[in-house]
Amino acid sequence: MWYWHNGQLTERDNVNISVEDHGFLYGMGLFETFRTYHAIPFLFDAHWERLMRSLDELWIDFPYTKKEIEMAIQHLCRQNESPDLYIRLNVSAGVAPLGLYAGRYETPNVTLIAKPLSSEVVPQEKRVEPIPFPRSRPEAAFRLKSHHYMNNILGKRALQDPDAEGLFADEQGCIVEGLVSNIFWIGSDNVLYTTPLSSGALAGVTRQWLIDCFSVVERSVTFDELNDAKEIWMTNSIQQVAPVTHYRNLRYPGKDGERFKEVWAELVRSIG
Repeated sequence: MWYWHNGQLTERDNVNISVEDHGFLYGMGLFETFRTYHAIPFLFDAHWERLMRSLDELWIDFPYTKKEIEMAIQHLCRQNESPDLYIRLNVSAGVAPLGLYAGRYETPNVTLIAKPLSSEVVPQEKRVEPIPFPRSRPEAAFRLKSHHYMNNILGKRALQDPDAEGLFADEQGCIVEGLVSNIFWIGSDNVLYTTPLSSGALAGVTRQWLIDCFSVVERSVTFDELNDAKEIWMTNSIQQVAPVTHYRNLRYPGKDGERFKEVWAELVRSIG
């Protein structure tokens, strides 16, 4: 595979970052994960806005324009001969003095990491299970999509079903989000719900797309209360909306859910 690193298309094995980079030493780094359809990054404006806001929070300068990154994505698709890519736009803070640095990071390492995906647009059903320890609190005033993923990795290791998506709750037992996703559910009242960002959930791009396109109510929910849901979906920027088939010992309709079918049809229209 070819990556794009600091302005150049580079074969994967030739991409290098200094061990003094503060993304490596202190986790000072951010990323956006998205996919392309026909070489076009889906919902890229929203990913860009979230990245810029997060970079401001960490005092990391960004040396490229949005247009330059969009062109780099086009070049990456052509070089890899794949119009449908999983892409991680990674920004590592760069080299700075050893220790807790309080200044701005002016020369970050910027990398587009890629792998091919199927061009087929089909729903990916999920099984979900609770994680037996709490979600970490956000590092800043809001949840950053940062390099700090230890909580997620430990959560993944705690799953009884290694192929399931884990669900984190906070210290009070209210669900926050999945390991790599936001959660939506249809309540017994037929209302579509998601957890509030005040819980510490990431402001997911697909989460926001769904809120913009449909009537959604934000509310807290416990693991036990989720048992009463008619449908459960997990959202992220690769699988978009993944319908749940199993939660605990309960079965859910997955891709056969009536409300899910409405959402998926609108998603396919949005992709074009």
